[in-house]
Amino acid sequence: MTDRHLSPVRARTVIFKLFGSVGLVKDGRLLAIQGGRQRTLLATLLINSGKVVTKEQFFEELWEGRPLAKANNALQALITRLRKLLRNNFGDEFAKDRLVTLPTGYVLHADTNEIDAKLFEHLVGLARNDLATDPVKARDLLSEALELWDGPVLEGVAGGPMCHSSVLHYEESRLAAIEDKFHACIVAGIQGGVISELKKMAMLYPWRERLAEMLMIALYRSGRQADALREYNVVRRRLVDELGMEPSTMLQDRMQAILNHDPSLDLVPEAGRPQTAAG
Repeated sequence: MTDRHLSPVRARTVIFKLFGSVGLVKDGRLLAIQGGRQRTLLATLLINSGKVVTKEQFFEELWEGRPLAKANNALQALITRLRKLLRNNFGDEFAKDRLVTLPTGYVLHADTNEIDAKLFEHLVGLARNDLATDPVKARDLLSEALELWDGPVLEGVAGGPMCHSSVLHYEESRLAAIEDKFHACIVAGIQGGVISELKKMAMLYPWRERLAEMLMIALYRSGRQADALREYNVVRRRLVDELGMEPSTMLQDRMQAILNHDPSLDLVPEAGRPQTAAG
């Protein structure tokens, strides 16, 4: 088992990690779990924190549902090893209260702020509640949420359908959070500092029209109407040439608004206007 220091944000309350190396956190240090199946076991429990994971579900995640001689014994050995790890690092009571054996399977209990992925979703939810009324606060919450990421979801975990589904879910959630952060900056009038980041993301994810839309708005608000329209044409050509389809109505409407200097593009709510132009 290896360890390394985490940033203050990641070390704040997190005990269990699903982002980057799956593992435990103690005193601000990551205790990485050795062994692919041991990591998959912990990941499966964390994904379903507070819910019972049946033995059949474990068999599917750990051994792809293949018949395995003495499968129950193998699963119990992995559980025993995890319980020992919890006990050695956090004490007997912690291990007893958090990892519980039931007749139908096993359950791991953890608070929202103790699992990085759950804390991420919580912070993103708070940010979205503030997005319309206080975009600067929303931006800061989203920045805090995104700082929890220090590598791919479930890094080093093979897993089965449950783990694979969670990887897709959290990767999409991360991209949506990045988009929301850009949106918060633009609503707050902090578009200058995000244009280069938006360009980079738009190149990495060319089919996400929301990124293109926000880049167009940021360019327009920075006095670069021609660049904003050029960005639309780049997206349109790509969609037509590669997918045989026109941009969405949303993107076409945004292009027309930019052409017409629509006043709505210049509105910055006073409540969300930053004190400085720093992003």
